[in-house]
Amino acid sequence: MKKVLWVLLLLPVCAFAVETSDCATANQLVSLYEIRALMLRGASSYDVDKFIDTKMDSLREPMPNGGFRWVRWARPSGSPEYDKHGHNVGAPQGSGTDNFESSGDHVYAVRVAVPAKRSLFNGNNPVYVGTVHVRAVANGRERNVDEHVDNWMNPDTTKTIDLNMIADHVDVSLDSAAQPKHTKESLVEFHLLKAVPQDDPANPNYDTITSLKHLRDSTDRDAIDDEIARLNPDDSFPLYRLVRQLRHADELMRSKKQEDQDKGERLLKETLGRLR
Repeated sequence: MKKVLWVLLLLPVCAFAVETSDCATANQLVSLYEIRALMLRGASSYDVDKFIDTKMDSLREPMPNGGFRWVRWARPSGSPEYDKHGHNVGAPQGSGTDNFESSGDHVYAVRVAVPAKRSLFNGNNPVYVGTVHVRAVANGRERNVDEHVDNWMNPDTTKTIDLNMIADHVDVSLDSAAQPKHTKESLVEFHLLKAVPQDDPANPNYDTITSLKHLRDSTDRDAIDDEIARLNPDDSFPLYRLVRQLRHADELMRSKKQEDQDKGERLLKETLGRLR
């Protein structure tokens, strides 16, 4: 059994002949062979995922000041994620206002919310919201927006300010007050609606990243053989799949249960039969 595994593992897993002048395709194959070699060495799923994540980040070209050259930010297609910051208003209406501030990155809209509850067991109370100040910075340019709400907001209501852009960074603040009998019992929140990162199709390595994402998200690690065969039809030998089956057969045959040993012998014969 060990001899069979060694023969397979000694096959040239990193050499390939591709009749193409497309460097991106060649680089994609190199990445796939690197991953398969790691899997053949028996690396854990965690280590394989970590390797794929590191490889994808390098292909996105990290920037010295953070972020990636080939990642753009876009509005989400579904319900957005958001950063939530809350403030229990302490200023009674008619005696000044509280100033509540927050900030975040990669934001496309700011939502002012007065939630239905302050906590799991405590209801909320109305909040008077004056002016919402938004300072947004994108591509080094600053834009300031003042939204004059100037009204009471009841529990379970919101007010959304669309920035009509995706800001690299936002600073927001608002003036608020509560009914005198409900100071510190009236919660107001900022929800900073987050854009989502997307790989830029203009990246020369975009196809490679797409392929690596497919592997990363797949529950079937045998897909590595299929990805290699798709790019290099001359290498359609399902190396990882066969090695995995041989390893599983070896484990079964080492079992103390006769039933498992029989299963292992059958799996070994079936797998070796595919090599003919």
